[in-house]
Amino acid sequence: MNWLEVTVSIKPKWQDIVSQIFIELGIQGIEIVDPEDFRKILQEAKYSDYAEDDFLCDLGKNIIIRAYFSADNDSHSLRKKLNEAFERYSLTPLPHIEIRSRDDSEWKDNWKKYYKTFSISKRVIIKPSWEDIKPPADKVIIELDPGMAFGTGTHETTRLCAVMLDEIIKGGEKVLDLGCGTGILGIIAAKLGAFNVTCADIDESACKTAAENIRNNKVDSKVTIVHGSLNDIKPERYDIIVINIITDVILSLLPLLDTYCTNETNIVLSGIIRDRKSDITGAVTKLGYHIKQELFDGEWMAVRICTGS
Repeated sequence: MNWLEVTVSIKPKWQDIVSQIFIELGIQGIEIVDPEDFRKILQEAKYSDYAEDDFLCDLGKNIIIRAYFSADNDSHSLRKKLNEAFERYSLTPLPHIEIRSRDDSEWKDNWKKYYKTFSISKRVIIKPSWEDIKPPADKVIIELDPGMAFGTGTHETTRLCAVMLDEIIKGGEKVLDLGCGTGILGIIAAKLGAFNVTCADIDESACKTAAENIRNNKVDSKVTIVHGSLNDIKPERYDIIVINIITDVILSLLPLLDTYCTNETNIVLSGIIRDRKSDITGAVTKLGYHIKQELFDGEWMAVRICTGS
């Protein structure tokens, strides 16, 4: 399949805004390369032989974002829209935009070199289909291959959600996952014992990927996919609501969650940059929610809030 790959190099503080701009323009997938992630891995003792000083310096400080658009888009028009959006949000310096045509056969097999089995939380292990493992009896396995949609389990925001879900799911819960991407968090919830999970995403490609992953993990009897937003979901009461999107979208959704909550609903919020913590906690408090837990990973944070005390 052919894609238009758009690459920008930006300061870390612009990551949230640039991601939002790409989403608004209809991306089919996104890749974020944060040099700090490489530094953390390379500076661990077991990798010390490979952590050459020159290589660490060459990584630089900017974040690289690659967004993938349908090949039907006109590259000149797309570049113009991006520059207009960057100027509207006062990005400085104005990011240089690289656009090129890509065939997914170029990168699909390369993932096998780098995407390995790993633990995402105490009870959950993520593995690609090409690896064979025998997990301990107290672990659950999620099989997930990298794709163009959001969420392979390696990003901080996904890990933070997984850790919280691992702690609060005891079995029998009803779960709503908004902005489900590949469906990874919904699958984790189902595997940990939730009896009913609704996954929703506005991106049709993400919904298709999620449906495939849900079938591959044999939880399709528990998990339902909705192509749409919160407004497209029938108001029902959920025990757990997960929202792993971006801060501004979370803020817009918080006032609308009442009709989906019981008096004991846990709401997990992620996709929040540390700098926006006060925006989230202020809105949460104003709406009468109670903050139960905060977790941090690098520049990212997740918050668990409850409707009751």
